[in-house]
Amino acid sequence: MSRPAERPFGWAPCIGLLAGVCLSAATAARCAPDGYVVATFWPAAGLGLMLLALAPARRWLALVPLLTVAGILGDLLAERGLRLSVTHGVWEALAALGAALLLTHGGRRRPQLQDQEDFVRLVGAAIVSGGLIVLGGAIASRVVDLEPLLPSVGTALATHLAAVLVLVPMALVTENRWAAGRLELVVQVALLAGASVVTFLPGASSTLTFAPVLFLAWAALRFDLRLACGELAGLAIFTTAQTLDGTGPFGAALVTDRFTPLAAGALAQAYLACAALLVLPLGIAVQRNTTLLDRITADGKLFRRNFTESLVGMVFLEPDEAGRDLVIVDLNETALRILGGTEESLLGTHIADAVEVGADYRTVVPQLIDGSREGWRVEGPLAHGRAGRVTLQISSLGESDDDPFFAAQLLDVTAEYKARRALEAAQSLTNATLDTTNCIIMVTNLEGRVVRVNHATSVITGYRESELLGRRVWETGITPSDTHDAEALFEWPNRAGVPIVRESDAITRSGDKRRIVWNTNIVRDDAGHAAYAVLTGIDVTAERTTAGLVSHLMEASLTTAIVGIDTAGRISVASSGLQHLLGYERDELIGQPFHLLLKAPELLERTGADTLDEAFDILVRGLGRDGETRARDWTWVTRNGGEQLVSMTLSVAEDTFAARSGYLCVARDVSEQRHSQELLIAALDKERTAVERLRSLDQAKNEFVSTVSHELRTPVTSIVGYTEMLADGSVVDPLPDQLPLLETINRNGQRLISMINDLLMLSGLDSDTVHWRHDTVDLADTVGPIEEAIRPLLAGRRLTFDVVPPDTSVPVLGDRAQLERVMINLLSNAVKFTEDGGTIGFGVGIEDDLAVITVRDTGIGIPVGEQGDLFQRFFRSSTAQARQIQGTGLGLSIVAAIVSGHGGTIDVSSEHLQGSTFTVTLPLARSGSLTHVR
Repeated sequence: MSRPAERPFGWAPCIGLLAGVCLSAATAARCAPDGYVVATFWPAAGLGLMLLALAPARRWLALVPLLTVAGILGDLLAERGLRLSVTHGVWEALAALGAALLLTHGGRRRPQLQDQEDFVRLVGAAIVSGGLIVLGGAIASRVVDLEPLLPSVGTALATHLAAVLVLVPMALVTENRWAAGRLELVVQVALLAGASVVTFLPGASSTLTFAPVLFLAWAALRFDLRLACGELAGLAIFTTAQTLDGTGPFGAALVTDRFTPLAAGALAQAYLACAALLVLPLGIAVQRNTTLLDRITADGKLFRRNFTESLVGMVFLEPDEAGRDLVIVDLNETALRILGGTEESLLGTHIADAVEVGADYRTVVPQLIDGSREGWRVEGPLAHGRAGRVTLQISSLGESDDDPFFAAQLLDVTAEYKARRALEAAQSLTNATLDTTNCIIMVTNLEGRVVRVNHATSVITGYRESELLGRRVWETGITPSDTHDAEALFEWPNRAGVPIVRESDAITRSGDKRRIVWNTNIVRDDAGHAAYAVLTGIDVTAERTTAGLVSHLMEASLTTAIVGIDTAGRISVASSGLQHLLGYERDELIGQPFHLLLKAPELLERTGADTLDEAFDILVRGLGRDGETRARDWTWVTRNGGEQLVSMTLSVAEDTFAARSGYLCVARDVSEQRHSQELLIAALDKERTAVERLRSLDQAKNEFVSTVSHELRTPVTSIVGYTEMLADGSVVDPLPDQLPLLETINRNGQRLISMINDLLMLSGLDSDTVHWRHDTVDLADTVGPIEEAIRPLLAGRRLTFDVVPPDTSVPVLGDRAQLERVMINLLSNAVKFTEDGGTIGFGVGIEDDLAVITVRDTGIGIPVGEQGDLFQRFFRSSTAQARQIQGTGLGLSIVAAIVSGHGGTIDVSSEHLQGSTFTVTLPLARSGSLTHVR
């Protein structure tokens, strides 16, 4: 049940504490040893710190002067001098203010005593209070008489430490948990009282001073910490009174003159401070562990529910008697659905009889049983119940060689496998058809954007596939220049179906023109609707330019040199391109040997000849059966001795009777092209590296999910299981000192299992094979179970849980378990991110013909600038990180995926520190209509 918010600390208790400071100061000052200014106990220090710590910081400006006045009045009532009273009152107020600043985090938080950090702050506050008094005493010694100085300030330090550590915790403890009955309380109080009396009898030995502390520890372990603090305060009053009366180990030392009155009082207060240092941490630890145990119990119920309703098939296995196979001993509903059988028919079945595990299985099983192998994964068809294909992952759950136990996860990949095979076959056929066609083929969508090109398109036009994909086809410069015809094809795709045929010029990537005959038409789907457009272009440039090409090339070419060579290897004709490349006049080269154009060392090296004439003979003898060499880069020598890189081919020139009449050399300047190719190769290498990195990242993601589910869950589940066995005494009864350790192990193990379950859930939601149940679910019937599931999370929290049940039924189509998971996840987040004293609201209803689920809280909220990433995986708001609130950042992404899978939406309204409201809307289930659920 939620606890009511703490009531504000009003002025009435403030005035009461101020009166207590004044009266306790007067009493302590009157009880100071004769001849000494310093009292041997000072409860006013604890009451003053309690006043500032509990009151709002905005009142300190008024309370600190009032606290100063109360201290001065107390000293004056004890008939101390005005100078000493004022000095003492001012320093006492400053000491209380310094300790309060530390205890309240600079006035930002109301202090509590719930964990060890709070206790450390309390000890720090006690040290600050005592330290400031010591500093004040050292300074005040110049104004008032504090002789002897060192014993006086030492006693003041001890009295302030004891006052803070004994009195202040009674106001900070808020928990109220008892593990024992009233009879045990009576026995404990009686024994504590007896031990205190025996310890502080006249003439008692100091060796018995530990006895009361033992019974205080008993109270901290078995009862409420507040009770332990009260008994500690009672012991403090009794010890101080007995010491002042001269009895007990400290008072006896005073009577026998072994210690001065100041030393005896300081020892008594130090004894009380040490008792507090021993009892308070123990009580805090017990209180904290009890709270965490309640939370772990609630988390355990949620975990068990998540496990049984997991979207991943889970099977538990153990070896058969022969140790050669694994037998099914338990499985969940998802596994039953995947395997296609009943629980009675599958229990006791060998896993090899349910799934075709392959030839390696017989080798792997002995390795799994003897522990030399931790897990094994295989994909294969089902052999039991129904046709299908699954991925099977087997992992070891136990570390004992005598009793091995295994968990197996089943993932139905039947649809994925069939789709992959069909897609691969269709893709192979399409690629083979497109890539083996020696013409331009471009496929576009109905918007005219290119979605596929074949290899011949890149060869003919010079454009890479990546440069064409996504561009509108009439913007590429390849298709007909008259864009109206091309655009009309996509604006009116339902024409008669006659292909559009026309001839036009295409501009290649290098700016060249190619004469193309285009054949364009629309591809329709099975329903007759236009789906794609296919543009087929045949390059007819050569046929259209054959006439007059020789004379044109000879006279007009600037970048291509055409050289005619006779059978003796001398130049007989040359084009103007040769003049442009090398700077020669054409008449200068007629009759010169052809090797004059080539770089001599390169020609000799490539042919292996000794002389240039012999090199030319070897070069023409190397002409293939087709009478033409392949294009190869050569270095030509210019007229002024420079070098020019050209791509050169050499072919045989034959007459009508196929007699060799000479040779034809065609050379093209490729300097810039080769430079561009080098740049292109470098760009392709970078692109290939980027693609590999992306592929590695995708593979790493898949491996990560697999590793978490199959490598982490197995040992963590084993650890949690054995920890629970140890904690509940199934093996041996644990010692009291061992229970906190076991609870810590169990708690952290449950956190890991929760994170693994979230990852498994997200992995299942990402799969295309996930199918939700689409039963009719009345959300009104889920309100009660959801409220019962959340109540354990509120144990130990001061939260108000408001539930608004619907007035009528709220029917939707969907998977009830997953819809309940949405509500539980949202409410769990509301509990986690709402501080004590807040309110959590939960409601289900119907608005605008939609089912609406609302979860609101008054928690820490979400900054507006971060809400766009709220449903991304692993996202955690800056507010949650700053407050170190535990979490994986997966819960809301799971909620968003489930809601989307049910055809719904989820919205959030929140601001930083202003609370949050999550609203889920789902389509209502209506008679005669079906709602599609993925």
